[in-house]
Amino acid sequence: MRCASKILSILAFAVAALAAPQANAGGLGPAPAYGPAPLTWQGFYIGGNLGAAFDPNDLSIKDLSEEQDLTLRFSNDTEFIGGVQGGYNWQMDSWLIGVEGDIDFADNINFLASVRGRLGFATTNWLFYGTAGVAFIDTDTNFVVVSADDGPFGFSNSNNDTGFVVGGGIDYKVGSNVSIGVEGLFYDFGDDKQTFIAGEDEPFVLKDQEDFAVVRARLNYLFNGGSY
Repeated sequence: MRCASKILSILAFAVAALAAPQANAGGLGPAPAYGPAPLTWQGFYIGGNLGAAFDPNDLSIKDLSEEQDLTLRFSNDTEFIGGVQGGYNWQMDSWLIGVEGDIDFADNINFLASVRGRLGFATTNWLFYGTAGVAFIDTDTNFVVVSADDGPFGFSNSNNDTGFVVGGGIDYKVGSNVSIGVEGLFYDFGDDKQTFIAGEDEPFVLKDQEDFAVVRARLNYLFNGGSY
């Protein structure tokens, strides 16, 4: 009897031990589910861009010579431009604020850089945003001046200016951590004027009006993109 009682006591203890987790689960609700993090635009990102700068330099001259016969030869074609960008996003439901820095290069542009704020509206895969900030440029521009009696005279004009940039863009997630997009930006660095002399005695003033648009495609890697 004592042996049977011990066996029954052990069995009862085992049943109670096995039943306890089920009872606790029933009392506290279902166990938490651990799955992939939802998609998000929040966090750090880095990437590259490639596009075009439309008429990045607009040169004109004011002839100060006695003959008033100076003319300017200059090609202001659209330039291919490319570079890198990186930033951080803060997402609050469907709204997003962020900060981004970038630097780009082209044939006559030693560098074109900016630091911008961003404000956008985000869905699971889409991000629509506007952006504005401060911009920096360093350029080397070659041009030729001719006169009725002499020339041509070759010149090089270098500028290092600070201005502003505004624009907007659209990004689309093609994976949990990868997005592609297109962005349009307008830069304004004001006017720059310098005095030159063609030949020995034909002075002129060169005016460089640096306001232009850039359209570029973007590819970004998001470090905290979540999972599908």
